[in-house]
Amino acid sequence: MGRNGWRWIELKFNSAETTLHFLRRDDEVPSAEPVLVLVDDDVEGTIAALQSNGVEIITRPQAAPWQPTRTIAEFRDSEGNRVVIGSR
Repeated sequence: MGRNGWRWIELKFNSAETTLHFLRRDDEVPSAEPVLVLVDDDVEGTIAALQSNGVEIITRPQAAPWQPTRTIAEFRDSEGNRVVIGSR
């Protein structure tokens, strides 16, 4: 994805509503930008469950700036990368 070393992978499973979107630089340094976007019907509940299991929450559930009717939040994965979770 350009000359700056970014990779983009998108996966969609047959007869599923799930699409996985991975964005990562070629180096092994944790990304400062989100590397994965997840869609969930219960962002607040999922963030609460992640936090209760010791996951670092970067941003609490809030209205998405680009679409205020959607809820988004961010957390860090086990490698230190940012992950976004948003409502439909």
